[in-house]
Amino acid sequence: MSKQALVCDTTLLFYLARIGQVQLLPALFEPVFAPQSVVWELDSGRSTRPDTVDPRSLDWLTVVDVTQAELGQLPPNRLGNGERAVIACARARPECVAGLDDRQARLLAEQLNLPVVGTVGILLKAKKVGLVPSVRVLLDAVSAQGFRISDDLYHEAVGLVGE
Repeated sequence: MSKQALVCDTTLLFYLARIGQVQLLPALFEPVFAPQSVVWELDSGRSTRPDTVDPRSLDWLTVVDVTQAELGQLPPNRLGNGERAVIACARARPECVAGLDDRQARLLAEQLNLPVVGTVGILLKAKKVGLVPSVRVLLDAVSAQGFRISDDLYHEAVGLVGE
């Protein structure tokens, strides 16, 4: 199976690590990137939750710098630094899927014709290839950690995998 490259936003790393499933990223994508601003956001998160994942400890993840020039090519937006960096990085690396959960970030990425996947999509893909036994259990776990998912998306996701 040929794997696509992935550039991760904070939420993917944060929530997948929270439920013990961060290893799904390198199992499904190769290479896996995180912009430096995402690393800084997770560093900041460790000030309140010391068990927050440190991307530098993941030997399969490459931290990348996103230049001001790359960020400057984005249309005006109100996204956070991490989301903007993910989109700019994915634009600069056409082989990359933008790993985003934020609705506005996903909309901008899609307007720029970038492929996008979020936490739910990663869990669905993992189930499809047999890496996890249940999407429902993992969606419940990630929701218990504070991940917001609409009832409609939850039911659509579990319906897609017949759970």
